Amino acid sequence: MAKNKKAHHMKLFLLLFFSLTLPAAAGEYRFRCIGEVTGLCDFVYDAQGKETTIVIARNSDPECLALFKALQQKRIYGTKGMEDHMGAKWEQAIILTGEFTSKPKRTKSAPNMAASEEYRDFKITGLKLRFPVSRFAEIREEGEFDGPVLMETHFGFESLFPQGVKFVGKTIELSNHVEKHPDSK
Repeated sequence: MAKNKKAHHMKLFLLLFFSLTLPAAAGEYRFRCIGEVTGLCDFVYDAQGKETTIVIARNSDPECLALFKALQQKRIYGTKGMEDHMGAKWEQAIILTGEFTSKPKRTKSAPNMAASEEYRDFKITGLKLRFPVSRFAEIREEGEFDGPVLMETHFGFESLFPQGVKFVGKTIELSNHVEKHPDSK
């Protein structure tokens, strides 16, 4: 009897151990980049709002990575939700489909470097943008926005990328990367 009880406890321990250490299954996450910092700046948020710092895996979907980079060049970095800049409400809803491909890791730390941070590798398998999306138009070369700014609002990829986005010489079908707004029917 004691031997069966011990085997049962061992099975429970192993089940719990492996469920905590295996990478998470694929899911949808809200993406946000906080911009120029000395450490890691990319975050995803699950449906409950839990934040995880990520490093985007090299084996992510190449077409999604091309669109991702194009969005960042247009200053579309993602937001956790609605933002407020001096009374102007705006949002950049980037929805990533993907999975964590590593256990939590830590960045290296040394003198004159950012403090060590926890992160996980994240493989992007899909990317969608929810419109409308707003962005700050460039009004000067450098520096922080500390006064009035020009904010553009885009209602589709057509105005954001009039020439489209190319990957390996072929135009990406951007309509495949649109997330319907939850309030739309």
